[in-house]
Amino acid sequence: MSLMKMVGKVAIGFAIAKGINAVQKSGGVGKMMEGLKSSASKGVGGISGGSTGSAGGGLGGMLGGAGGLGGIGGLLGGMAAARGGSEAQGESLEDLLGRDVPKEEPAEEESAGLMIRAMIMAARCDGEIDSNERETLMATIGEDATPADMDFVRAAMQDPVSARTLAEDTPQGMETQVYSMSVMAIEPDHPAEAQYLHELAGALGISEGTVNEIHDSFGVPRLYS
Repeated sequence: MSLMKMVGKVAIGFAIAKGINAVQKSGGVGKMMEGLKSSASKGVGGISGGSTGSAGGGLGGMLGGAGGLGGIGGLLGGMAAARGGSEAQGESLEDLLGRDVPKEEPAEEESAGLMIRAMIMAARCDGEIDSNERETLMATIGEDATPADMDFVRAAMQDPVSARTLAEDTPQGMETQVYSMSVMAIEPDHPAEAQYLHELAGALGISEGTVNEIHDSFGVPRLYS
């Protein structure tokens, strides 16, 4: 496997491990996978906003570990649909992601690693991932993963939680994607989670309005009134 193919598995692993209630109420991971398939069939934009209707090479294949279903936009869109989110001002989450376009196409493995770090850091911001969550996550992503992939995930679980560090490591044009990945990995119903997301949004330079739109898309509480 590669880090590209692990992004989808890590996302699904957190949905299971963290027991995201909205996903469960909406039909569980199966419903999320249906959303991924639907998004992929429509040619959802990937990290750079380009078409990723097929699961071939490049960023479009980033979800290969989760059935080869489109790119990052498809993953985020499918998860948002499964969590019962709503479109903000007539825009889908993919539209929001499409507002930012990297000046240069980022390296695939670097981008995938950044997305995995974003999810893990967000999941840890209210305290360490407990042993049951860790076991569930590792079991979900472990199939077909290489030792190097697993080492990357384990290392990410040990890194200090720092919104500023994550933002500093985010290439220009990927800010919205990194923030959305962070929101997707948690249910921001704890003060520590809200504070972390506030710090991350500020460090990434994302406006309060856009933050609220992203939260609406995932069906989670807004940060700003």
